[in-house]
Amino acid sequence: MDEIAASNSACLVDTQIRANNIGIVTMNNPHQANCLSSELVAGILNALDEFERTGVRVVILRAYPNALVWSAGHNMKDIPLDGQDPLTWNIPFERLLHRVRGFPVPVIGMIEGTVWGGACDLAMTCDMLVGASSVTFAITPAKIGLPYNAAGLTHFLGVLPLHIIKGMLFTAEQLSAEEAFRFGLLNRMVEPEDLENATFQIAETIASRAPKVIRLLKVELRKLTDGPAINPDDFEEIQQLRREAYRSKDFSEGVHAFFDRRTPQFQDD
Repeated sequence: MDEIAASNSACLVDTQIRANNIGIVTMNNPHQANCLSSELVAGILNALDEFERTGVRVVILRAYPNALVWSAGHNMKDIPLDGQDPLTWNIPFERLLHRVRGFPVPVIGMIEGTVWGGACDLAMTCDMLVGASSVTFAITPAKIGLPYNAAGLTHFLGVLPLHIIKGMLFTAEQLSAEEAFRFGLLNRMVEPEDLENATFQIAETIASRAPKVIRLLKVELRKLTDGPAINPDDFEEIQQLRREAYRSKDFSEGVHAFFDRRTPQFQDD
């Protein structure tokens, strides 16, 4: 198959299908640090739809070359401050997480630069991660006052040890590439100049394997690692605590502090 290249109309996402059935999605919005805006998310979703129709055997999700930020995470301008749940099942960001996790073939995250907030969750939904030695990961709901949902936490529980997850969530501090590799988040850690070659090498190996078996294995592993069922009382308790958090002054304070580029002043109200 000849190499096919295309870009979405907003030029926020570039797509490419290589001759060996490898689909490449490149987040290309340096002006907003590849934040996961509705427009950029739509571009990724459209690319995945195209790849599924075309029958690619593996997908690489990456940032534009030499990016200092892989993605700045969920676009803060998309977060409501009117008492609505900011992380409902059907918002574009959540739809992207579901799509990557449930995509029929493996998705490899090629990580270059820093990974922030919701982009950290997106990385967790990828099947494999290859990262440069300079990358860092930080999940920041406690820094913003954002009431993260249980579905998002299950993505972390399937990848990292519990105490490491707690440390990342409670402090909102960065996890280094060395730590990410040691704890198993990164499948491979390489020097920045070797990142593309290392990622494509893994993708080409996967693309050469039996496609029906690869698809089966991905479904089996996803089903086996889905979050444990919780009883209705526990679910309602979690949802009540989330409602109290996203209707609190702290949530509004955290978002406004983010845009004002200042340290938020949280209070236990």
